[in-house]
Amino acid sequence: MADVRTATGTQLLARFLDEQITALVSVEPVLRQSDLPRVARLHPLVMSMLEDAISIRLLGNDSRTNQTYVIARALVERCTNYCYLLLCDEREFTDYVDYSLNKAGRRIDRSIVVDGEVKARVGLKDGTVELPPQIQQAIAKFTSERGREKTRWTNVSLPERAAAVEVRVGASGLFMALLAIYADASEALHGTLYGALFHLGVYDYGAVPHDQDSLDQHRHTTLSCLYLMTGGLLDTLFRALAAVGETHCAGYAEESKKRFRTVSFQTGLA
Repeated sequence: MADVRTATGTQLLARFLDEQITALVSVEPVLRQSDLPRVARLHPLVMSMLEDAISIRLLGNDSRTNQTYVIARALVERCTNYCYLLLCDEREFTDYVDYSLNKAGRRIDRSIVVDGEVKARVGLKDGTVELPPQIQQAIAKFTSERGREKTRWTNVSLPERAAAVEVRVGASGLFMALLAIYADASEALHGTLYGALFHLGVYDYGAVPHDQDSLDQHRHTTLSCLYLMTGGLLDTLFRALAAVGETHCAGYAEESKKRFRTVSFQTGLA
């Protein structure tokens, strides 16, 4: 059994993630031309997830663990949203699409105001532009009664979205990734001291690395878990696609499941 605290264990899980990435690359052209409207419409998310997974591997190779967490956070939310959007009702799917139209319209004229003073502004040099009706309607949809922008496309929380996916596909890799990645990565993005140091084990009271060997073990363990959870997210992606009738993904889902089980047993993480 490979020890995840060592380079051998980390390399084993890195190969697992590489195989998951290769599988997604292989099925991507099918998804791009899918007969299922939602799968085809959401294809940009697939490409973003593929880029996230590859970036995690590249950053992990150089032990850029903090930045690996940041990219992994993006993957967690993208994967959760993608799988949820395959399964949600038409109204919520439409809200998701309209939210992007709303953002496209708002980005034409943006500003930062502090105490009534405009600190920065990006807008059209020659004044206003007549937005297409579809974008105007989207902006109206995401404007509150007080005239403020609504900054979320859904009131369903991320854990609730993950739970809805799990009901359909069975046990998924979403919740562990949400628990182990999302909050810590958010601290890194928000610029807190915790966010700058957590990946080094500084706050792992009772198990804080105390020398180079223990720091190396912590680094290998962290990367091993990130690789496993990233591969687990892609496993959930394959299974969600199979669950909604993307027939080409049934085999990919089954092979992914086997890979996940095998590497989990090989590393004692099962």
